[in-house]
Amino acid sequence: MSTATTTRTFGAELARRVDEHLDGRALRVARGRVHRKALVMVAWFIVSYLGVLLASTWAWGILASVSLALAIAGVGFNIQHDANHNALFATRGSKRLTMANRLAGLSIHAIGGDSKRWIDGHVRVHHAAPNVVGRDHDIELAPFARMAPSQRRRSWHGFQHLYIWVVYGFTTAAIIIGDVVGIIEDSVSGDRHGNRPTLRDYLAMIGSKGLFVVAMVAIPIWIHSFWPVLLGVLAVLAISGLVMGVVFQLAHVAAEADFCTVDERTDARWHEWQVRASVDFCPGDGLEARLVTWFCGGLNFQTEHHLFPSLPHPAYREIAPIIAATCAEFDIPYRVQPSLGAALRSHYRHLRLLGRPPTRG
Repeated sequence: MSTATTTRTFGAELARRVDEHLDGRALRVARGRVHRKALVMVAWFIVSYLGVLLASTWAWGILASVSLALAIAGVGFNIQHDANHNALFATRGSKRLTMANRLAGLSIHAIGGDSKRWIDGHVRVHHAAPNVVGRDHDIELAPFARMAPSQRRRSWHGFQHLYIWVVYGFTTAAIIIGDVVGIIEDSVSGDRHGNRPTLRDYLAMIGSKGLFVVAMVAIPIWIHSFWPVLLGVLAVLAISGLVMGVVFQLAHVAAEADFCTVDERTDARWHEWQVRASVDFCPGDGLEARLVTWFCGGLNFQTEHHLFPSLPHPAYREIAPIIAATCAEFDIPYRVQPSLGAALRSHYRHLRLLGRPPTRG
């Protein structure tokens, strides 16, 4: 470690270097790129939805349903995610969610989610304590899977590396239903701060979920017939759920990532823990890497995202070399899987290892 860096903490040094690199022009360029992509995602979503409504053959219906499923994931990755992190539009130094970002973040309602509950669960919980068992709900899939070493192992977890892909197919449905279950639970016992939902929260939940069901189920049934629509809805939910579930887990539930519990003490400060709990994947300049980065909204640069969540995601690639170099200077492991296939294999190995019964010695 150089003499200059020994006088600064890892987080302070990292922030200084990233601020020096990303001047006003660089941020404007990054936001311009994410705005153009957002328009593409919105157009993709609308065209796919109209394709479902206008489908006159099974082949057309299947193609439109697959396209709509991928568009739902694309909107989630590229629009609502940045917006609800206060990153889609410039904030002028404000850390509070700006009106422009708040409005864009409502796009999550168009794909079945709820912006308020997503911010509370993802931004304020997951980002505060990634891979911390007992706090990070993103790594809680009990009783279906064991994703961290301290979680309880069940006999069927020995096969989790094989069946987990089916479980991921329920991600979208779990988000839609989980919002409703969550607001009911908060009504009884209060949220993590002891607060209960307001009338406005109930109306927003009922209205947004109702409109989603009308748009995705009622209108297609009115135009077509029940069984083709039912199969189409199940296909859209399963495909979008599989895509989102896999992308979410590859970046944290991997053989290289660190885990701890709320009761364990770690010497790692906040910035260091973000690095230790995250794994980048497919970050190169090749065609596969660029397609993954484009579609996933830069979430394959998970370390960069966790360290600087308020940056527009096209900036992640720009700051990745800076973060890697700074981690090396401070002897902090910076984990990267070179390809999508390598990330999938790492996730597979991790689940298979955690599913095995403990060895007796």
